[in-house]
Amino acid sequence: MKKILFVWLISGISTVGFSQFIKQGSIIGGGSFQFSTEKVKDSEFKGSSFSLMPWAGFLVIDNLVVGADFQLTTSKSESGPPSNFTSKNTSILFGPLVRYYLDQGLFVHGQYNLGSSKSESGSFTADYGLSQARIGLGYAARISDTVLFEPMIGYYSQTQKDKSDDSKSTFGGLFIMGGFTIILKTVQ
Repeated sequence: MKKILFVWLISGISTVGFSQFIKQGSIIGGGSFQFSTEKVKDSEFKGSSFSLMPWAGFLVIDNLVVGADFQLTTSKSESGPPSNFTSKNTSILFGPLVRYYLDQGLFVHGQYNLGSSKSESGSFTADYGLSQARIGLGYAARISDTVLFEPMIGYYSQTQKDKSDDSKSTFGGLFIMGGFTIILKTVQ
């Protein structure tokens, strides 16, 4: 973790001279994706997941982006003997986001999403309503005049409500992610 933060800090310092704030009226878009696999040691359990998270926004004033994002996540888990199960999950979330860029490339990011999730395991199927909030701090490292690489660290909280019995579960924690942002329309 310390190495990741150190590299992040060094990359931020080395690109401070290239960071410029983004002007009112600009249109930007971006996103990130994630693929992960897991295997539990000394067991037959394995799983994989894929997430796609595009977003777009409009700068209502210099440095302040208001926009929307979309998240699609699919996952699959399998276990061998003695339990022999396969589980699939698909979730879709959509909602508003706000991001404020500071002059030196740092930014503050917040979003709130609503959506649904469907889980299947054998003959069992469950539908859930989802709500998710994220708040994070990131850095916009300029790759070119119109492309930014943006690592971010923050906190998220997600509530899952079972549609069949109204039971709720809430979980959350830290996240680290990176993505690219493209300035689609620049105002001079």
